[in-house]
Amino acid sequence: MLKTYILLLFSLLINLNIPNLFAENDEVKINSNSIKKLDWEYSDLNSEEELNWNEVDTEEIYKNKIIIKNIGKKINIFSIRSTGKGVTVNGSYYPDISNYVPNAYVEDTNKFLGLSARGISKTRFCNGNNFSTRCMDGILDLDFKLFNNNNFSIYPKINIQSLTNRGTNFGEGVSLGVKVAKELSSNWSLAFGGENIFHFDDTIDLGHNFYVIASTYIPLNNTEKSNILFLNAGIGSDFYGYKGNGFLFRTPCGNNTITGTSNKPNSCSWGPIGSVAYSLNDRFSIISEWFGYSYGAGFSIRPYKENSLSISLFATDFIKGFPKYADDYCTDELCETRFYGNISVNF
Repeated sequence: MLKTYILLLFSLLINLNIPNLFAENDEVKINSNSIKKLDWEYSDLNSEEELNWNEVDTEEIYKNKIIIKNIGKKINIFSIRSTGKGVTVNGSYYPDISNYVPNAYVEDTNKFLGLSARGISKTRFCNGNNFSTRCMDGILDLDFKLFNNNNFSIYPKINIQSLTNRGTNFGEGVSLGVKVAKELSSNWSLAFGGENIFHFDDTIDLGHNFYVIASTYIPLNNTEKSNILFLNAGIGSDFYGYKGNGFLFRTPCGNNTITGTSNKPNSCSWGPIGSVAYSLNDRFSIISEWFGYSYGAGFSIRPYKENSLSISLFATDFIKGFPKYADDYCTDELCETRFYGNISVNF
């Protein structure tokens, strides 16, 4: 009988695959409603004891939850999905993890439409002060679902550059971009596409900003609203490969580029881009990004618990001599810290 009970226990452990499912010295709660009832019988065949198992489905065995202690390594499973420049973690909204730099995560399947507005306190070339009406600028982005499943998404993006009458009429500067994202594994995603790929008029001065980007994440604890480190790295063209950053290579990009040369006006340069964001929880992130044109650092908050609304604020050109070419384009020696920010919401 003792041998029978040992065999019975051993078979049960194998069937449940407990060493691989649970973590060392951790308690894992399991809803007993999901457990299947196991019905067995004993038989004596050729003087050998066998356990014949028949699996029988049942709606419920116990009405309460049980706790199992285990001796394996902890396994954390996170589902990271994009909401434009922000993300969801296991279905919960998190704030933005970048501003200019795109992320590679597949868009959240619950997202149909994303709306964001980005403003800047002063363009680098403007001869004026921060937040003056002649130097401030802004753009409006609208991205929408074309195709989306659990590991692949295609979201076109409409960009409107002129939100004021400063030099152009309101509503001018319309362009179209797209983001195509693929989840490679639970930890890595890859995306390609571009911002402002197709220009619908000649007032746009944002370039043709193609990109290839990879994203990963590092969870720093295993709480329900975990603090997570997000990493984005890749290459981009034109605005992303501007001046000193465009040292990788050149490709044709279309007309009205911002990094074209006199002998190749329809070409653009490519350079590295990337961002690092530390989300303390689902409400606050600290962000650092290199987007080719410059370096920016700031934060993003999500003020409402059950709402996707994110508000971000960044500073750029605050490190003297970085990037090196910036001083050459400041007017009247007004090389000063500039600010940019973003408000976004998803539906």
